[in-house]
Amino acid sequence: MRILIFHGYLLGGTGSNVYNARLAEALVLLDHDVHLLSQDRHPQAHSFVDAAGDWDGGDLHVRPVRPAASSGSCTVYRPDIGSLLPVYVADRYEGIEARTFAECSEAEVAHYIDANVAAVRELVELVAPQIALANHLVMGPVILARALAGSDVPYAVKVHGSALEYTVKPDPDRFLPFAREGVSRARAILVGSHHTAASLWRALDDPSVV
Repeated sequence: MRILIFHGYLLGGTGSNVYNARLAEALVLLDHDVHLLSQDRHPQAHSFVDAAGDWDGGDLHVRPVRPAASSGSCTVYRPDIGSLLPVYVADRYEGIEARTFAECSEAEVAHYIDANVAAVRELVELVAPQIALANHLVMGPVILARALAGSDVPYAVKVHGSALEYTVKPDPDRFLPFAREGVSRARAILVGSHHTAASLWRALDDPSVV
């Protein structure tokens, strides 16, 4: 199966990063073809990655990083989002400025979403994924909702907690509409605990989410 995963951050270090790396690795071992979007600068450091792509020159360029396997593969793509990466908790990233969503302007958030939507749309045309997964409550789900609109590709949302607790709940007027748009078309919402689920139910205040 061809699976598209959107994770806007790295592939190591913290919880959701490790989750997505291990998930991609497991799917490859199950003979699936994984197309993973992230901002990792060194995807070749992971043994499950077969190829890496970016838009640094304007057009998408994909390069192999190890010999192609006979079954199961993973290609990691890094969308060109510019010099700013919106995050949930202040952190440092190689080669890019990380700033919390709360500190980003409306225009900066819009640019981040639009750049990723464009990248996902191009990949949908290129690899024809059969299913997709968006990570975090914002902005992964709204990116897939917009990029997959008009297609028959179903997607799920994995809520890790940080976007919910540190971005959406502190400023619902600004960020809750993105969350609601993102989950409205999702086939499933995945959580790691009942605590996270209950927090999500309260924040979205939508019986259909329960």
